[in-house]
Amino acid sequence: TARATLPRSGRPAQTAMAAAAASAPEPRRLDGRESNQMRPPQIELRPLLRADGSARFKLGKTAAVAAVYGPREPKSRAKEVFDRATLDVIVRPRVGVPGPVERQLEGHLLRQLDHIVLHQEYPRTQITVIIQITSTDGSIGAVAGNAAFLALLDAGVAMRATALSVAIGVHFGDARMDDGSPESEDAPVLLLDPTELEEKDCDAVVTVSVDSSREQLISSLSAGAALDAVAWVSCIEAGGKACKVLESFLRMSLQKRLEAFLKPPQ
Repeated sequence: TARATLPRSGRPAQTAMAAAAASAPEPRRLDGRESNQMRPPQIELRPLLRADGSARFKLGKTAAVAAVYGPREPKSRAKEVFDRATLDVIVRPRVGVPGPVERQLEGHLLRQLDHIVLHQEYPRTQITVIIQITSTDGSIGAVAGNAAFLALLDAGVAMRATALSVAIGVHFGDARMDDGSPESEDAPVLLLDPTELEEKDCDAVVTVSVDSSREQLISSLSAGAALDAVAWVSCIEAGGKACKVLESFLRMSLQKRLEAFLKPPQ
């Protein structure tokens, strides 16, 4: 039987305790998460019965509901293309009317969804994706993108890959150049899935959409200071790893839901 050897005096014990406290990682964030941890995701399929497909995605207190209408005949001939479907993305804020921020997010989501939807399967049709932001606490772009993807999946729209999104907050050193770039070449501190309070403290916030099957960056949306090559590569690597973890969670969650739905009554 192994026995622990105690120090003969109190001073070595105090030294050992101080060393252990110094080596223990201190939480970088107010909610106790590590820098590479996301908030627990929550998903709900088909919360809206009148849409062809819908989904609710939530990270912490940030939530969005996406609805898909189509493929269907376009209301305007101007949006009809003879050999493919037309994709429209509309983002509605929690309160008020859409502004420049929502328009920028719509462009980002359009690039993300346009990459995965098989438009040639639905010629002369229109697919409309409407995302309603219901609550905000950081990482709005990532939550909206994941809700839109799940709504397309619920609508049965043919897609070539899985495209998920994560948000990354970037902290540079205190020393800054005149153009806002970091003076030192040290690696920046990255915060995965930042909250609204953390986004205000970050120098930059980057939302990346990644095709996990091809390990390819689809679209990105950044705000704040300009990123150098080191910070940009770090964000892409961290985003790719986080999207793989999120994809595994979604697959497991959807598989459990499907098994419960197909389970024969006893």
